Parts: sequence; C-alpha cells; structure tokens
Amino acid sequence: MVAARTTRFDELTREELALRAPDATAVVPIGSIEQHGPHLPVCTDTEIITQVARSAAELCAETVPVLVTPTLPFGLAQHHLPFGGTISFSSKVYLELLTEIGTSLVNDGFQRILFLNGHGGNVSAASMAADRLSYEYRLDAHIGAASYWECAADSLAKLDLDGAPAPGHAGSFETSCLLALRPELVRTDRVPPAEVGLQPLAEQAAFTSTVRIPGIWQRSDGRTDDSHRASSDLGRIALKMITADVADFIVRFHRTR
Repeated sequence: MVAARTTRFDELTREELALRAPDATAVVPIGSIEQHGPHLPVCTDTEIITQVARSAAELCAETVPVLVTPTLPFGLAQHHLPFGGTISFSSKVYLELLTEIGTSLVNDGFQRILFLNGHGGNVSAASMAADRLSYEYRLDAHIGAASYWECAADSLAKLDLDGAPAPGHAGSFETSCLLALRPELVRTDRVPPAEVGLQPLAEQAAFTSTVRIPGIWQRSDGRTDDSHRASSDLGRIALKMITADVADFIVRFHRTR
C-alpha cells in the first residue's frame, strides 16, 4: 500500500496527508537552475538535492516519520545570469515563495518543516524564511533551514579533492556527483583541462563569513575549480556520506518537537 510506505508527499492523497502531517517532518528540497560551466547541466544543484533529500528520508523513515515535497527547482541565482542558462527569482520574490510554502504546509497540518538547501545562493533566504515564519508569522511549528554541506561538513572535509572546495561550483565535487547520479548528462568532452591552481572564486568561497567581490564569477568562468579529480566512484562515496549525515540531521530536527 503506497500510503504506508512512501516518503513522497506528492504520492499521497489529501486524506492520507492529513493523517500523517501532525506526526511527520516535511522536508522541502530547494535547488536551482543555473549555469554549471561548459560540461555540467543547469539542473546540477536540483538533481543533487533531490537525490539527497529522498535518500535521506528513506534512510531515517524507520526512525522518524518524514515526507519529502517536490523539489523547488528555481532559486536565487542572480550571480549566474551573466553566463546565460539560468532562471532566477529576485530575493524579494524568493523569500515570499518560501514563506508561502511554509504557511501552506502548516495549513496542511505539519508541525515540523525543514527547508533542505542544495544551492549556495539560497542560504540567506532559507534562513530568513525560517525566521519569518517563526517570529513574524508566529506559526506553531518547528521550522528549520539547512544546506546539505552544512550537515555533512565533517564528512566532506575528508574527501580527496586536491584542495578543491566541496561543494564548490562546477568543479571536481559536483562533477563527481553528476557522474554518479546522471552520467549521461555530463559532457565529458567539454570538461575544462587541469589547471595549476583554483579559480579566484574558490578564494571567496574559503571565507566563513559572507564576502562578495565584484566580477569574481566572470573572472573564474563561473567555476571554483577544474574537474581533474572527478570520478563516479568519488561521487558515490560523497553522496553516501552526505545522505547519512542529512538523515541524522533530519532525525535530530524531528525530535526537537
């Protein structure tokens, strides 16, 4: 019976959702459609976060009840617009959108809502949406916002990426993940050649605080690093670790209420 075993919000009827909502955590994966260099598809962030969210939900479903909504494929990606191949909301519209999703889920009966993020540009808006729903709207629900790389920071630090950042952007890490998930979408004949050092964008990403440098995305060709360390094996290892860490985070979040 589908209702008894699924962790997919969109596979249930309204009656089935009404029964499960009060006890379940609603996980809302948020991604982006944006350029990822000359070799990766624009759906990269969305593909990764969808896989991570669904796999993590399956992993922790026997411990806590979890339902994963459809992934929101568009995000805040204004910094990618100069390259083309990008669809982005403005920050004002995106914040409103996340807020509406949250209020809808509370109206559906959910008392635990987690925005699970897979795109760097969404971080501040997701956190602000959680604050807004909790403190301005005063909704009687536990609201969370987390990026998969935050949940899996210790695991990602163990990956052998030859100094490249994880997740970075359109480099070894993301190329590896796509080789593991959707190898047919990786244009292997267009992978940038090995480079001596990282792109300037990686220097900005190394800051733990928010730093914005004009023109750095264009100077870096929209990438943090090349993909010379990428492999499907590395991608499978990374995704397995991330999934386990995100599942652990979901369980801990669920138990806050």
